[in-house]
Amino acid sequence: VAPLGVTPARPDPASLPPGLDLTTPYFITIGTIEPRKNHALLLDVWPDIPQARLFIVGARGWADAALLARLDALKGPDANVIELPGLSDPAVAALLQGAHALLFPTLAEGYGLPPIEAAAQHIPLIVSDLPVLHEVLGNSAVYLDPHDRYSWLKTITRLVENEPDKDAGASKQSETTIPSWKSHFKIVLNLA
Repeated sequence: VAPLGVTPARPDPASLPPGLDLTTPYFITIGTIEPRKNHALLLDVWPDIPQARLFIVGARGWADAALLARLDALKGPDANVIELPGLSDPAVAALLQGAHALLFPTLAEGYGLPPIEAAAQHIPLIVSDLPVLHEVLGNSAVYLDPHDRYSWLKTITRLVENEPDKDAGASKQSETTIPSWKSHFKIVLNLA
């Protein structure tokens, strides 16, 4: 196994959309909007978390019409769920810096690059309880059943009420080795 390397982007707050309010506690989820990414779970949970924002970073993919209609209904100046498609890597890195956590409720995943990139920035992680995510993230994440709405709501609410300790997250995540491209190619070239 040769894990893909991760080179964290340098955060650039100036590349974020103008007027984006980052003063309210917020969470971020990253990935194309499609059924397997399980955005529906977060949309089910978010009405019960009015004191925090959810930024959905990613383009609309092949999501079903009902999910897209739910997203469209959430638009407006007072929305606490905001889609942010087309952000540059430095903008995503800047957004991650202030997030209470990265939420990754995926139902199926091949590798899980967004959580690895967030772990490289010492961002708290709440992810699906999938073997691949355990393999790449180790003890650096909170693992939840991607079908258990109550557990996601309880865990997110606890983070909103108690400011996340980024130093504790950094300490916990230091146990996880973020794969580098150098280590990736060392493994691959040694197999050849």
